Amino acid sequence: MSVDYLVGGTDTAAFSPAARAGAWRDHVTDNHGRLSLDFGSPAGFSGGTKVQRCGAVQLVEFWSDAVRYRRQARDVDHDGDDSLRVVLPTAGTVRIVAAGDRHDLSPGLAGAVSMERDFELVQDAHAHALVLSLPRAWWRSEPADRPVVWDLGRGPGAVFAAMLRQVAAQSADLDADSFLRACEAAALVLPRREPTDLPAQALALVRERSDSPGFGPDDLAALLGTSLRSLQKATRRAGTSPAEMIREQRLERAVSRLLDPAWRTSTVSHVAHSSGFRSLTAFNTAFRSHTGTSPQQFRAHHRQGEAATG
Repeated sequence: MSVDYLVGGTDTAAFSPAARAGAWRDHVTDNHGRLSLDFGSPAGFSGGTKVQRCGAVQLVEFWSDAVRYRRQARDVDHDGDDSLRVVLPTAGTVRIVAAGDRHDLSPGLAGAVSMERDFELVQDAHAHALVLSLPRAWWRSEPADRPVVWDLGRGPGAVFAAMLRQVAAQSADLDADSFLRACEAAALVLPRREPTDLPAQALALVRERSDSPGFGPDDLAALLGTSLRSLQKATRRAGTSPAEMIREQRLERAVSRLLDPAWRTSTVSHVAHSSGFRSLTAFNTAFRSHTGTSPQQFRAHHRQGEAATG
């Protein structure tokens, strides 16, 4: 039986100040099962979410005022949920307290807790985070009896963060199959029992970082926690190189922007620099080699085609 991919969410601005805390409680428990919520300031509470869901897999992007979420033994017994929640703050702080451990997660860290265990999540008034609901069957590491925390600054953690942000950013362009495959691929990056797919991890980071003109192969290797030589060897087996991956991604991004109506008024020079090229000359040379035409001719030809079909 097929399962639909759904995109939704909420914004407490749609409710009266007196009703916002209750609406938030209902929304959170609809998405995450039984939890107790303690609001730092329930009067006029403010928060919002974007929710992507397909079956048991869910990605929630949320921002809100301060809240403490508590899951207790009676909640575990009530709904029997054995999935995990992976929390990736993008602003503010989210504290995990479980099994006697306490971890303060800020941007650059992610943590996971099991819905089979008691825990608390305490967020400050500036929290903005992604929360991935991860089926237990996808978990490829040790049992999550205690919180698990990852450094997102390099290696698999950095790749996981990049992939999850891409899933959130592309919510409108996904379907059920692509959403599930993307979430599972991101989840599989985290455990370390099997050899990692270094080229795939590299590509995920390149897609996130290539717009920066200063980003190069050395930076990519450092983020992956490996040497440049090892990265070059791994990508060579995949038929490419770190430098080629970065250049190709910048060119793909530039092509997309030249065709995008939202970038219609941007100059070619602006597109080039926004896509990670240090100079217009370098961009023109690379673009002509990639497409067989100049950026100006490419854009003009596309606009003529639009006018002819319009």
